[in-house]
Amino acid sequence: MAPVTSAELHHVALEVHDLVRSEWFYDRFLGRLGFRRFAREATYLAYSNGTLTLWLMRPRNPRIRRNPPDPEDEVIPEHLAFRVSSREEVARIESDLGREGIFPLFRTEEHPQFRAGYVSATWVDPNEVVIEVYTVPAARRAPSRRPTHRSVRRRSRGNRR
Repeated sequence: MAPVTSAELHHVALEVHDLVRSEWFYDRFLGRLGFRRFAREATYLAYSNGTLTLWLMRPRNPRIRRNPPDPEDEVIPEHLAFRVSSREEVARIESDLGREGIFPLFRTEEHPQFRAGYVSATWVDPNEVVIEVYTVPAARRAPSRRPTHRSVRRRSRGNRR
């Protein structure tokens, strides 16, 4: 079976138990990350940044019961992670959300155990969903193995001797 040539995550749906508290939290949190709420009904909310849509749904029969995250876990299973451009942006988001009364579980800090330059801050929403905002340095490009114009000329001159 041939793999799909390209796939991207388009939407995520999460079960929530308190839609009113979720709306207050996500209007501020996702709003700071460039998302806007485009739907609100009695049993769901929906936010999008034009690429990814997040649905928050309160089902009639709850299926999920989350416990608070354990601060001893190195990696917390089931979390949302939003990548931003820089360490300064992670810290700015933390600061902006703090002014809104949304404080992180883990403040902005580097985590070299994941990757050199990996910096993140982590929050917990009203439904015990863990949300991380992080950055990593851009991947360094390997030096080109193709000779530069100058080195080609030098080699050509050297070959004439």
